[in-house]
Parts: sequence; C-alpha cells; structure tokens
Amino acid sequence: MALTKKIILSIYIGIISYFTITPIFGEMGIVNYKKLNNSLILIKNHIEKLKEIQKTLKKRYINLKISKPTILREASKIGYYPKNSIIIKHLDEEDENYYQGNFLNTKHTLGNKNIGQNFYLISIVISFIFYFLLSYFDKITTFSKGR
Repeated sequence: MALTKKIILSIYIGIISYFTITPIFGEMGIVNYKKLNNSLILIKNHIEKLKEIQKTLKKRYINLKISKPTILREASKIGYYPKNSIIIKHLDEEDENYYQGNFLNTKHTLGNKNIGQNFYLISIVISFIFYFLLSYFDKITTFSKGR
C-alpha cells in the first residue's frame, strides 16, 4: 500500500472517529444531556418540596398573626417562655426540628473540564494507531509475498 494512501486513510479514520466520539461525549452530547436531565428532575422535585414548605409556612404565619396560643406554642419551641410559666418538656422528637431546612444536594463528579479539546487528541491518536496498523499489515503482506 502506498504511503500517501496510508496517510489519507489514517486521516479519514481520525476524522470519522472525531465525528463519532463528539456526539456521544461532547459538550452537547448524549452523556452530558443525561447528566443535565437528571439535574433538572432533581431541581424540579426540590422546587415542589419548597412550594409545599412555603404553603405550610404561610399557614403558620397567618396563625401567628391571629392566634395567641399559637404564638406561645411556637415561641416555646424556639426557647421563649412567658413570665411565670410552667415549663413542661414534651417527648415528641419529631416536631423539635421542624424548622430545619432541606438542602438540595447535587452530585458533582470530577470530570475533565477540557474534554472538548481532548477529542482532537483522541482522534489524532486513533489516526496514528490506524496508520501504524496499516504499515504493520503492509509489511506482513510484503514479507509473505517475498517468500
């Protein structure tokens, strides 16, 4: 096989490999789309939870404006007690941390930030590998024909 044919074929394989790798792992590829879609679903679920929390907080806020017993109950939960009151500790552990907020935790994977630039390198490496394989097979065929 001629040298120019090998070089052209290896460049062609490099270009084909670049255009097959990029849609899968590229910036707008399938892998990143799945990651973004999972993050979108996680954020939507978190927003729904926040809306429910907002509704309950609005109800509590309205009750705190209107009802004095509610004010005393909420104040006792955070440690304020009226003068001359008897403190009775309740054993309900569930209501004790009602004011704790939920945090949205997303998984931050340590990915390569320069992956777009690596596609060129990967394609060039595949081209070189293909070129050397073609050269190796060409040498084998010339040796087998020579015998």
